[in-house]
Amino acid sequence: MFLPICLIRSYSICTTSQPLGPEPALGVYRRDLQMRLGRWLVNQHGAQWRGLCDTQRQAHEFISGPSLGTRAKFMTFNRTQSRAVTGLLTGRNTLRRHLYLLGLLDSPLCRKCGVEEETPAHILCECEALASLRHAYLGSFFLEPEDIRSLGLGGHLEL
Repeated sequence: MFLPICLIRSYSICTTSQPLGPEPALGVYRRDLQMRLGRWLVNQHGAQWRGLCDTQRQAHEFISGPSLGTRAKFMTFNRTQSRAVTGLLTGRNTLRRHLYLLGLLDSPLCRKCGVEEETPAHILCECEALASLRHAYLGSFFLEPEDIRSLGLGGHLEL
């Protein structure tokens, strides 16, 4: 069913000005455009995240993907907290393996246990020297990467 042109014009965003362009003029709500653009951006972000599987192995190990709730939580952190969480979850921080790969250290071994390479997975899941701290702050002596993903951002700050 088609509406008469006079009814269609009454739904335009800016009713005080004359529509520009060919007739009939169809109004588009600003909120509708914002919602569609927001959904498109979320879909693009998700597609880009899924396409980075080969290059961002450590980040994919602990981060399940783009999330509006996680973004809101992350925005509440100060600079020090956000740097610590980002570095720990992505592996781009001052852990020994990263510094070793940059050529800044001679050994990538863990500074706490000295047995394995100091990586985010080792610190958050495996290091025996940090097991009591993990239990106190994260609720378990030893964790799996899936457990870290389900904790949310708040749990990482305590360690």
